[in-house]
Amino acid sequence: MSLFPVLVIFGLSFPPIFFQLLVSLPLFFLVRRMLQPTGIYDFVWHPALFNTALYGCLFYLTSCLLV
Repeated sequence: MSLFPVLVIFGLSFPPIFFQLLVSLPLFFLVRRMLQPTGIYDFVWHPALFNTALYGCLFYLTSCLLV
């Protein structure tokens, strides 16, 4: 669990995990853009599953760093 409180913006409450998801999203696009020219997607069986796992790993990394 995060130590940050729930943030309320215009009557909508956002849990701290929402902002961690938003931080990891640009990082995911950056890493994916860096991996495409290397040709790693030629060796991946299912690119969508690979991208999902990559995003999950980056989200875990950012959640560990932000807590």
